[in-house]
Amino acid sequence: MQHAARPRGAAPARWAPLFVGVLVVLLALPAPAGAVAPTGPGAQPATPAPAPAAQWYQAVLGLAAAQRISRGAGTVVAVIDGGVDATSPQLRGQLVRGAAAAPDAAPDGWRDDDPDGHGTAMAGIIAGRATADAPEVRGIAPDARILPVSTGAEADSTEVAVAIHRAIDLGADVINLSLGSAGAATADEREAVGYALAHDVVVVASAGNIDTGDTDTGDIDTGDTDINSPANIPGVVAVTGSTAHGDFWHGSVRGAQAVIAAPAPGVRAPVPTRVSPDGLDTGSGTSNSAAIVSGVVALIRSARPELDAPNVIERLLATARDAGPPGRDVEFGFGIVDPVAALTRPVPVVTRNPLLAVPSRWGAPGQPPAGASADAAGPAGASGPVSYSHLRAHSPALH
Repeated sequence: MQHAARPRGAAPARWAPLFVGVLVVLLALPAPAGAVAPTGPGAQPATPAPAPAAQWYQAVLGLAAAQRISRGAGTVVAVIDGGVDATSPQLRGQLVRGAAAAPDAAPDGWRDDDPDGHGTAMAGIIAGRATADAPEVRGIAPDARILPVSTGAEADSTEVAVAIHRAIDLGADVINLSLGSAGAATADEREAVGYALAHDVVVVASAGNIDTGDTDTGDIDTGDTDINSPANIPGVVAVTGSTAHGDFWHGSVRGAQAVIAAPAPGVRAPVPTRVSPDGLDTGSGTSNSAAIVSGVVALIRSARPELDAPNVIERLLATARDAGPPGRDVEFGFGIVDPVAALTRPVPVVTRNPLLAVPSRWGAPGQPPAGASADAAGPAGASGPVSYSHLRAHSPALH
């Protein structure tokens, strides 16, 4: 069920976790075979393959092969969320001291105040370490470190903007925003994203979920249909959802600001034991998608430390597996993220963030993506703080 946060103060509630709960049977697929040799400056030496158990999205992404090239060492991924549970077995030793962006948040970010343990799940998808009893629950970049910046149990746009600033000042290389608010970005959000881009930080955000609510509980939400803020801010990597078969995930929003797609449904991740007794939970949403892309960015920044943020983003776009209509479209953006291709394929160097202008290979400058309306430019700024919610909803853990 989509969890709608209540804002502090008088602003209307708008932010929702980008993770819609579903009961799924996880596929115990073997990791793809075949090692890929390290390439390029900063490439890490080959490491043993991860545990053979794999979740569907890890197999589809070729994660075992990607992690033989890079595991994210030396990178810091900021998770702006309700905090992260530092006692989670998958995250012990993975956190650096973070910060609070709200009065009720843990000063170091090492406590998950979200009712569903959302921040812990996102951190686990990005950089969790596999354990003997759950080898399939492991991160995209397990040698990266997580910098939790907590907004407490709820968040508004002012706190998110403050959190972005604090993440940058504490040394983040990547910022993950698995949260969103319907409508236009506020001036504070746009300024904070600008601060990140000026400091060579890649900002990744969930596009948003479509959720009609839970009629059994009376929790009804009409859902969003357009790319959420802050994902709709120019320069941000807005991530929509894809499925195991490479289709567009039906729970994801779509729109002209879509940049890249990544797996969304049925992802198992760590959560605090107050949420699930075994510390694990399964759910779906573009929260998962954003966290996966943030992990891939960490892999790239580790393997290719000479690349600035614009060229890291260019690698994501140029190596994505095209899906939907040819070229950029409103569902998949430039395509589905491909970690191995992003780490190995030759990509020309760019001199500016490719998301600040439509790349020529996808059509004439200013031409909107396939399926976009003629007036598909980014929305105008909103005024005043708005409340956010995360874009992932948990479901009962599978035992």
